[in-house]
Amino acid sequence: MQVGLMFLFSDFSKLSQKQVFSEVLEEIDYAEELGFDSVWMPEHHFATPGLLGNPLTLAAAVSQRTERIKIGIAAAVLPFQHPLRIAEDTALIDVLSNGRLMLGVGRGWQVPEFETFQIDQTESRERFAESMEIIKRAWTEDTFSHEGKFWQFKDVSIFPKPIQQPHPPVFWTVVTPSSYEKAAAEGYSVIRSLNFVSLDTVEVGTAAFEAEIQKRGQELSDFEMPLTAKVYVAPTDEEAERDAAPNAQWFYNALSNFLPGAPGRTKPASGYEEYPDDPGAVAKAASDDMWTWGTAYGSPETVLKQLRAYSNRTYTNHWMSWMRIGELPHDKVMKSMELFAREVMPALKEDAATEVTAD
Repeated sequence: MQVGLMFLFSDFSKLSQKQVFSEVLEEIDYAEELGFDSVWMPEHHFATPGLLGNPLTLAAAVSQRTERIKIGIAAAVLPFQHPLRIAEDTALIDVLSNGRLMLGVGRGWQVPEFETFQIDQTESRERFAESMEIIKRAWTEDTFSHEGKFWQFKDVSIFPKPIQQPHPPVFWTVVTPSSYEKAAAEGYSVIRSLNFVSLDTVEVGTAAFEAEIQKRGQELSDFEMPLTAKVYVAPTDEEAERDAAPNAQWFYNALSNFLPGAPGRTKPASGYEEYPDDPGAVAKAASDDMWTWGTAYGSPETVLKQLRAYSNRTYTNHWMSWMRIGELPHDKVMKSMELFAREVMPALKEDAATEVTAD
């Protein structure tokens, strides 16, 4: 069992940019001190909740102030950049971190990002697949050429190469069952998120992934299966609800402004039909049942019970807890991290050890 933290940036309005990053880096330092296994950074552009345009730069900074903790990208949006640049940057981070990089990759889904970068969203699957091929070859081959639909080049070699062999672990970020199935068919682990889809959606996708890998005689336990949820721990359930519930709702209200069904938003291209598109429905559903929409808050005992319930329905062996939810202040985030590390994390790891022994 791996236990990590996800950092989504959503509180720029009340803090200076410098203060936001200073606090996040302090939280990452503390995560290593507390024994968390990983930290993860997203890629979102322009005006979305979770805003961070260049997670690779932040990951490079993290690599120089930590020694042990794994550094995850969740996820690099492949259609938006030349794949050779992604290969070069991620290989360098792997070297700087002495082999601690984990790379999540995705095809993106927010229409304004595609429009601003002038990328045809209908090409996202094809661009993703071609980019993934180039990145893996750049990491593993001395010199290679490529003649594809979107990128063409001859006799290219990147420097440095990753430390991890044959290459850093790669995870696909997925939402639709077809993406789960495709990742499984190609042998990739998947990153699942409860930040903008419900537990039911993740459960269906995980079942599709499992059905695909079972065709090859594999089980979910053969893969690293991360799940992201909003998590907040306080000494009592009442204190946790007072702190976390309004901030989780803040996130869903902010998210609803960027869903395709929001006023002034363009519907996404075909292939995104299973993504949420009704902002009012998402905000209301999250308000009515925050747990189903990925918010676990309470005392250590309550949060442990909630995370175990998630795992029972989704098979999770790598937790990615987003604790800096909405506008939660830095001191409360740090206290939540400490309580989680001391009273929740050991039990999660013991659960996993017990399962292995039973098997």
